[in-house]
Amino acid sequence: MFLRLLLGTGTIFLSLILGAFALAFVGYNWPDTLSTMLSWARDLKSVITSTGLDPKYNIWVELLLEERQLLFMFFTIAARILLAIIAAPFTSR
Repeated sequence: MFLRLLLGTGTIFLSLILGAFALAFVGYNWPDTLSTMLSWARDLKSVITSTGLDPKYNIWVELLLEERQLLFMFFTIAARILLAIIAAPFTSR
């Protein structure tokens, strides 16, 4: 059980690092693509904040949610999926 907890935590930490490297890699090699993705994240933020949520809650969503965070979450989730695909043959029973 402890090994599974350690493996899960390590995978999450590694996916954060790989997501940051992937974000930097795309930004360095394809800045136009990263700019387009940032625009998509801006559009997604406007969709999320215009859901009709009560203003006393929506103001916190608007304040705390940024486009850069959404973009970093995308790269982190993509890295997590890639790690799961790579680790699947080694962890399946």
